[in-house]
Amino acid sequence: MGIATKTTHANKLRYKVLIDRYNDLEPNALRATLGDFFHHDADINVVQPINKIRGGSEYINRLVNPMLGAFNHLYRRADMLFGGEYEGGEWVVSHGHYVGDFCYDWMGIPASQTIVWLHYAEYHRMEDGKAVETYLYLDMLDLLRQIGRFPLQESIGYEGFVPGPATCDGIVPQEQVADESVATLRIVDEMLTRLYTDDEAWRPYWHRNMYWYGPSGYGSQLGIEGFNKFQRPYETIFDKDRVCTNFRKSGDERLDESVNGHFARFADGNFAALGGWPSHGGFMVNDWLGVEASGQLFTVRVADLYRRQGDLLVENWVFVDIIDMLLQLGVDAFANAGIAITSQH
Repeated sequence: MGIATKTTHANKLRYKVLIDRYNDLEPNALRATLGDFFHHDADINVVQPINKIRGGSEYINRLVNPMLGAFNHLYRRADMLFGGEYEGGEWVVSHGHYVGDFCYDWMGIPASQTIVWLHYAEYHRMEDGKAVETYLYLDMLDLLRQIGRFPLQESIGYEGFVPGPATCDGIVPQEQVADESVATLRIVDEMLTRLYTDDEAWRPYWHRNMYWYGPSGYGSQLGIEGFNKFQRPYETIFDKDRVCTNFRKSGDERLDESVNGHFARFADGNFAALGGWPSHGGFMVNDWLGVEASGQLFTVRVADLYRRQGDLLVENWVFVDIIDMLLQLGVDAFANAGIAITSQH
């Protein structure tokens, strides 16, 4: 189906309780709400350097408590919340920022004594009102940028704060018209299958003034030609005959076994979301982010959120675990920033 269902509606209301708790963050109340929200054996995945967590208790101990200790006045403000079904699983997603005064070191990342905005997107697969599978994307490179430790070459796009939907209607707890959800998913699916095409067949699916909110390291772009400043060079770093995505296999057994494709792809009214852990991969044949190409195999953890306006996509929020990608290419972004990450176990 790929769209929001009656079950999705119930899960969104359940998730909104947690969203509201993050916004009015009282630590003990948050811990209790998280303990109730997660299944005790939930499979939780977080970007580098955290990676794998098992269950709500470990999530609280390894992520939440250290953040509460490092960031004074910490809270999380969401500007999107919606959900949908994908391949029999029921999903909810939210997007926004953790906000806090970075007063004490976190995981070895030095405190800046300034307010920071940590961009996030969070996906949960729900069963019987509990989160059993989770993917949390944090733009860690943007955090390094904000504290003056950006370890990469200058981005080709705008580096800065990423807003929520221009229409300010991204919190969608209510049920949406199914036909609207179907229309959104159709446009997203058709556009995705036209990426990596020589004639740039993805272009007709985007509004002329589209905003592509890229991750730190790539930067954001305005307009179709702006987006193409990223997309065309990015496509050229792959050996075009050996690319694996959710929609195609490469024929290389090592690569195809490494790429899982999308764990979720769904629409809810005018909004859609997808994620892959990793979603695609290939062999690097052109230099990228200052890394010299030598045919290296690498995969990419990605999340996308979209807003449709009429028959076109007009906003796209993108998360890429670039730090994980660089590690596969032999580059430690944290080390290059002069940071020694402390153990997360």
